Amino acid sequence: MSTLMFKLKPPFQKKIFKKFSDSFGGSIKGAKILGIPASSIRGYKNLYFDSVPSVLIMKLINLKVISEGEVKLNTLLGFLKEELVSRLLKHGRDFRHKQLKGWAGQIPSLSEIMADHSLNLKSWFLSHKKLIDFGVLKIISIKEDNNFLIVNYSAHSNGKKKLFTNNLPSSIVLDEGFSYFFGLWCGDHSGGGRVGICNQDREILRFTEDFLLKYRQRIEKILYITKSVKEPVLSYDKKFVIDKEIGGWVISAHSINGFLSSFFHYLLKNLESLLKHLNKKAFFAGLFDAEGNVSFYNRSFRWACKDKELVRIYSGYLKKLKLFDGYDGGNLLAYNREAFESIIPFMKHSLKRLHARFLVDGSGEIPNSLLELIVTVDNFPGISQKGLAKALKKSKVYSELKLLRNFGFVKISNYPYKYWITNKSRNYLRRKKL
Repeated sequence: MSTLMFKLKPPFQKKIFKKFSDSFGGSIKGAKILGIPASSIRGYKNLYFDSVPSVLIMKLINLKVISEGEVKLNTLLGFLKEELVSRLLKHGRDFRHKQLKGWAGQIPSLSEIMADHSLNLKSWFLSHKKLIDFGVLKIISIKEDNNFLIVNYSAHSNGKKKLFTNNLPSSIVLDEGFSYFFGLWCGDHSGGGRVGICNQDREILRFTEDFLLKYRQRIEKILYITKSVKEPVLSYDKKFVIDKEIGGWVISAHSINGFLSSFFHYLLKNLESLLKHLNKKAFFAGLFDAEGNVSFYNRSFRWACKDKELVRIYSGYLKKLKLFDGYDGGNLLAYNREAFESIIPFMKHSLKRLHARFLVDGSGEIPNSLLELIVTVDNFPGISQKGLAKALKKSKVYSELKLLRNFGFVKISNYPYKYWITNKSRNYLRRKKL
């Protein structure tokens, strides 16, 4: 319900509330009659409030303190309280937006914080500080210690104001390690004010911890797991059990550092320029470890991505590496095995590295999906392609069989093709005792 307010001439407003207070035994007794706090009566009388509700005006008229005629003669403005509040809020929002936009415009560009193949994080942070102080966080002090910034700040946590400390590197060298981590982060980063990675692979989790410790970050590891899944044998600090039908688990290895998180998102917005200065092979190895997969079905390497702008940026750089052959609506595709071989040395995900190496030249461990096919051929010598697909409950196995033939693991007879394993497969199965 809307509240009608009247803005009265200040002398008149002061006069009527003084008259009311004198006539009805002071503000405390008068407050009971008007049904408002005594402090409000004093506020109207001393002009702390510059408008009076119409309901209160009517009470004063009924009490014979003033007449309708006097009110008409001394009213400057009538308005709805809600409309005024809305206008004031809009004005505040517009002012805030304009101020924030102005400060955001002062954030240096990527080229302005780039020097000697390093990023000057200190320069970015000091410009970003205005945006931070405008919000709920308040920076109390910034100290420098051997190429690190020690930032003390206050923030509200669980309804209480608390003091916190975070470390920031004054600069970050754009070396192979950072290039890989940033690629990994672009695909699998932790959310909120956290800087880290969500993954299952031990090597990636270990690398993430080492990378963050290098920059004096406090590491926290959280296990997210569904009820039906067996808990992995990995160390963690906290566990959250998720009640979902789809089973799975993941560990988030991260540092809670909103300042560093903001910097990484700033870099993401400038990714196209940043990639010029990164080790591209290390970056795309990290991105592949996060969002990539090897397809034995169509013998391709695929980076999952649905963001149109990122697809544009990634495809442009992958083309230069001869690793872009198309986009299927969800994945950037590469068929060039020789070109992808140069990415493998930078990869850390144990299973993806194994799959990639096998697709490139058939060396190393045979991936389980292909090993299952070899074992089935061994169990049913002379089996047809159709019979093999039926035995494995698959619609097709042509591409996988062709890959195994090319690498010498299976052989065929004349058409219609029947399949047998080779001595190469027998030796492998013997070593694995399968």
